[in-house]
Amino acid sequence: MAKPLKILIVEDQFVEANHLRLMLKKAGHSIIGMARSVSDAKYYIAQEKPELVLLDIFLLGKETGIDLAEILKENNIPFIYLSANSNEEVLNKAKLTHPYGFLVKPFREKDLLITIEIAEYHQEHGIESSIRKELLFQKQLKSIVKKSGTWDDRVLNIITCLQSLISFDLVMAVFYIDNKLSNRVLGYARTGLHEYQKIGIEELQNITALKESEINELRNKSKVETNATFYNDLDFVKICEKTPIKKMIANSMNMKSNLMLPVPLSLHENGGLYLSFFSRQSNNYNKNHLTLCERLQEPLIYAIENLIHADKKLDQKKSSANNTGKSTKISGFESIVGKSPMLLKLFDHIIQVAPADTTVLITGESGTGKESIANSIQQLSGRKNDPFVKINCSALPPSLIESELFGHEKGSFTGATEKRIGKFEQANNGTLFLDEIGDMPLEMQAKLLRAIQEKEIERVGGNMPIKVNVRIIAATNCNLEKEVADGRFRLDLYYRLNVFPIQLPPLRERKEDIGLLARHFIAVYSAKTGKNVTEIAESALKSLLSYQWPGNIRELENLIERSILLAKTDTIEHIPLPAFDEIKTNNKSTEWFFKTIQENEREHIINVLEKCNGRIRGAGGASEILGLPPTTLASRMQKLGIKRSHF
Repeated sequence: MAKPLKILIVEDQFVEANHLRLMLKKAGHSIIGMARSVSDAKYYIAQEKPELVLLDIFLLGKETGIDLAEILKENNIPFIYLSANSNEEVLNKAKLTHPYGFLVKPFREKDLLITIEIAEYHQEHGIESSIRKELLFQKQLKSIVKKSGTWDDRVLNIITCLQSLISFDLVMAVFYIDNKLSNRVLGYARTGLHEYQKIGIEELQNITALKESEINELRNKSKVETNATFYNDLDFVKICEKTPIKKMIANSMNMKSNLMLPVPLSLHENGGLYLSFFSRQSNNYNKNHLTLCERLQEPLIYAIENLIHADKKLDQKKSSANNTGKSTKISGFESIVGKSPMLLKLFDHIIQVAPADTTVLITGESGTGKESIANSIQQLSGRKNDPFVKINCSALPPSLIESELFGHEKGSFTGATEKRIGKFEQANNGTLFLDEIGDMPLEMQAKLLRAIQEKEIERVGGNMPIKVNVRIIAATNCNLEKEVADGRFRLDLYYRLNVFPIQLPPLRERKEDIGLLARHFIAVYSAKTGKNVTEIAESALKSLLSYQWPGNIRELENLIERSILLAKTDTIEHIPLPAFDEIKTNNKSTEWFFKTIQENEREHIINVLEKCNGRIRGAGGASEILGLPPTTLASRMQKLGIKRSHF
């Protein structure tokens, strides 16, 4: 049983509140009060901070339980909703407050106690996980300070370590030393899971098409925040109007929120490092980030000052090796291809949840790769060497699902000629992947909920409970909130599965990845079919980018496989897109979409080569126009996959 907790009951019906009190008292918990309204609850919270709040949604007075939930979140007090109401609007509002559980009235005493145990587990492990990450960060900082290397290399190492604590797509640095603005490396843009593009004055000139003097003028006009602060949505728009350099970054790199982390140098140096984190998500930062920044300041001050001290002793020669552009293949993500900001955010979530035993709910349209995400979570978890059992809930008739999940005894029903071990038992000590969970019959949902909560099952025809230790990963292409509102999916099961939700974006929202995915599938199916197809023509790639992909990655994979079979040379010249959509997308072929830095560079080099009629060397050649030595240009062309056929 979980340890005894101090619990506040917020319920306007006295009979129900008292019934809860008796159940909780019997289980060893102490009740600090029974509130009938939000104002009553605030009084009890001020008197004695509860360790858990059981919260009805509809209360006496104008304020609801959802209003109180916002206050509980700010004070880091876990809460569980109690409600008989499950309409879609209420559910959506409740979901946004991130409760630790949801109990549907009426419920059993056992359901209540198990839900409390789950809430307590997630509260403790959430805090422990944060503490572990911060301690690891401090340990990594000390290691970075001791290592040799250039300033840029070591600052990049610090930025990489910060990624586990602060999510960002771009980090820019305003660096003052001896109270003078420095032109050291300005920042890094995230281009892969652990890949970053250095952003200096030269890179900013290329991105913004501004002169160095114009960029420096914007920097000098921009006031630097000396306190930790964050800007989301409209607040970000407003601060951009007041801060020219932020406006330039927002417009040229599509950033929508910002977090400032000042690192004032005070121990041995005069000046400061002001880290400005940007995200393409409009609500990426919150008040918790401010308290995190305060905790990070001291170890960062120590690290930066030591780096400056060590840097002063180094030879001023530039390092001949620059590892910034190297690609790192991370174990566990082999089946996932892409570098779009949405996918990188997804990788962060996977890395965060995989080591825990937390239940994960993966949602997204058909063909977005939900099973690949489940595979990655399993491979990065502590159960990677244990069974990984999969079941498609929509592929089985309702009469067989219970037997498939829980197994059956010999003779338990007609045709049961021998004992069968179900998926739960097969996955014991491992992971169970419940695909298309939204299609599970309503009558089976209650049995599944109890199996997950009580960690025990009973075979069909059996009379003995069997203990199982299974991690659950579920996936669906349904809108489960709508299914709940329409009465086709249990609200309590939804909240039990939705402990850590992962929403997969459709392919049309991550078009930056289409080129990478296409080339990946070309390599895969060329090898499978034995055909020597290695490239895709620019016109064919443009048609892929303008298509809307209703079938997502699965549709792209099928089209590439077909195109390879039809290809007559080593290059795919045409993609057989569905005719009805090809006409529609041709009208949108000029629609703008985001590209990675590599894609922009590749397109720019191809355009220059076309203008030079393919000539690389000599007067008027591509290397002269691009300002690169011919050997460097040739190396870049090879790395970016640019061939003669492209220009």
